Amino acid sequence: MKLTLVVQRCGEEVQGGAEALCRAWAKRLAARHEVEMLTTCALDYTTWADHYPPGPATVDGLRVTRFPVARVRDPRRFALYSDIVLRDHHTADEERVWIEENGPVSPALLDAVRQSTADLLLFFSYRYWTSFHGAAAVPGRAVLVPTAEDDPVLAIGAYAPAFRAARGHLFLTPEERDLVQRVAGDSVPHAVIGSGVELVAAAAGIDLRARFGLETPYLLYVGRLDGGKGVDVLARDYLRFCAAHPDAPVLVLAGRQHLSLPEHPKLRALGPVSESEKRALMEACALFVLPSPHESLSIAVLEAWALGRPVLANGRCAVLAGQCLRADGGLFYDGYGEFEQALQLLQGRADLRDALGRQGRTFVERECAWSAVDARLEEALARFAASPARG
Repeated sequence: MKLTLVVQRCGEEVQGGAEALCRAWAKRLAARHEVEMLTTCALDYTTWADHYPPGPATVDGLRVTRFPVARVRDPRRFALYSDIVLRDHHTADEERVWIEENGPVSPALLDAVRQSTADLLLFFSYRYWTSFHGAAAVPGRAVLVPTAEDDPVLAIGAYAPAFRAARGHLFLTPEERDLVQRVAGDSVPHAVIGSGVELVAAAAGIDLRARFGLETPYLLYVGRLDGGKGVDVLARDYLRFCAAHPDAPVLVLAGRQHLSLPEHPKLRALGPVSESEKRALMEACALFVLPSPHESLSIAVLEAWALGRPVLANGRCAVLAGQCLRADGGLFYDGYGEFEQALQLLQGRADLRDALGRQGRTFVERECAWSAVDARLEEALARFAASPARG
């Protein structure tokens, strides 16, 4: 098939989230299909300001075309309409304004979508302007990869008909599928695909003590350090835990920092790390912690399991709780009391940590090897292409 993948931003600097998923799928699909990616010139998702030059480019060996963003995000207007749409009674027109303010607005990209001759166009992340308007422009060929999370945005009424008009939906977890279908119904052809994980050991030769001054044992979080990922609550709860349990190990946080953290010997923020450093950190940690309240799928959790490490996750996120239950590779908590109990248990039971890590790795080997993901993705796309067009 000829496939076009549309995503809000694309660059080697964009390491996580739907953008990384899009690139990973594109690389796999390009081995069997004619694949191109359409995106904007933006890098910073908080402003959508143009960063890359417009036009053709190559990213990870993939053919990418970037289009300029018509206007940067106005933080005041975005905050205003977020308050209106996500909290108050509001109109359909106000929802449309919120989608415009959310961005990234790129009429040139939308023109390219309309002119595309692809058999199917895959749109990543339902909430962005590029997916909302792009899928509406080609509903008979649009496949949505929603990467939906359990947050108030999903309840915006304008999205339900957009979901229902698509040719198909590709979900990352059963919990994500259930979230979307509660809003849009289950009449659209769909499949739960997941994401592949490279089953390789950490890079040899990285001395964590020399590079970061780290001693084992330590706990680890990897990802954006911001409130949306629950890092502020994690830091607060962990320091409370350390006050009651002085023998607790250091909590290491690796990733780009978007919030202030307390100065404390039990917290170590490393800043951004390379892929090889991330794997080395994961392989040596006693426990991987994921506090995010909103996820459509945690690749970091799968990567920790691939390296045989146990996981402690925020159980208020149904996706993370579901991942832990399906893999039997970790514990999850709801509130500080359960957080403390789980940490106490895992800190004192090396045998339990090892067992959870082994079970997590077995799950990843079975369900998240790229061969398994490729098979699910190929079957779904073939089925969507053969199904009657919608919209």
